[in-house]
Amino acid sequence: MYNDSFADMMLNERKLSEKMKILLYFKKKHNCFFDNTVIFKTEICRMFLEHSKPDVDNNLVLTACLLYACKKSVISFTEEKRKTYLHKGAEYLEELGFDKKFCRICEQANRIANITPRDKEGDILELIDNFGMLLDRDDRRAFNPTEALFILENENLKGYENIYLQDFKEFVMEYENLETLGLDKSKIITRWQTKINMIPKYNLAQGINAAIDYRTIAKKLYIEGKKLQVNKNGIRDNKQEINADRRIKHEIAKQIDEEHKFSDLLNISGEE
Repeated sequence: MYNDSFADMMLNERKLSEKMKILLYFKKKHNCFFDNTVIFKTEICRMFLEHSKPDVDNNLVLTACLLYACKKSVISFTEEKRKTYLHKGAEYLEELGFDKKFCRICEQANRIANITPRDKEGDILELIDNFGMLLDRDDRRAFNPTEALFILENENLKGYENIYLQDFKEFVMEYENLETLGLDKSKIITRWQTKINMIPKYNLAQGINAAIDYRTIAKKLYIEGKKLQVNKNGIRDNKQEINADRRIKHEIAKQIDEEHKFSDLLNISGEE
């Protein structure tokens, strides 16, 4: 009964921050993987869904993003565990009351299970999982979003078809490169990466609060950047119109000069 209600609570709750709180309380009593790397990836997923608006159920995708790694090992993440944690997670989620489609989507965060045909929601999880892992690295320096995007496309997903890869690339590049009122680019994902990395990985309450706070910052940066982009394009268009007007006036002046040369006028005056 409790397990069924957990699945219902997670899917019926529409606010992402509240979903995180439900999962936080669930984790305290159950063996379920949930740390700030999950919050980090899920926030990137939320931004992608908001930006690109793919034809998916956002609520389902965000819930899956929080839960697909629920059986990931905290320590000694061996190759064998890497190959099986998504499948074990899918089985566990089914026990908790999630339907087979939801569990199938969660297992598609990587290609190990080789599920075909793939669900489009699974392609989103695959992008988020791979991109997020490249940004968050315990063993060495994390890649910045541009580097991670290159590796994602040319190494991690090389030879695979992911229907949202191009949309995801456009999302990352825009969120990182919008103009701001300051000297730097927007770097919305980089700023989020920096913010979450300053928090202890298992201080989940602080991680959830950081996600809530950063949404306001990210939205402000994005809106500001888009406004500057529109204004910049408007200025560019105005300059083009002014330059075109100048060229026309120059051509008219040139034509008048050729038809009524000053030297000819002098000659006429001389003859008179």
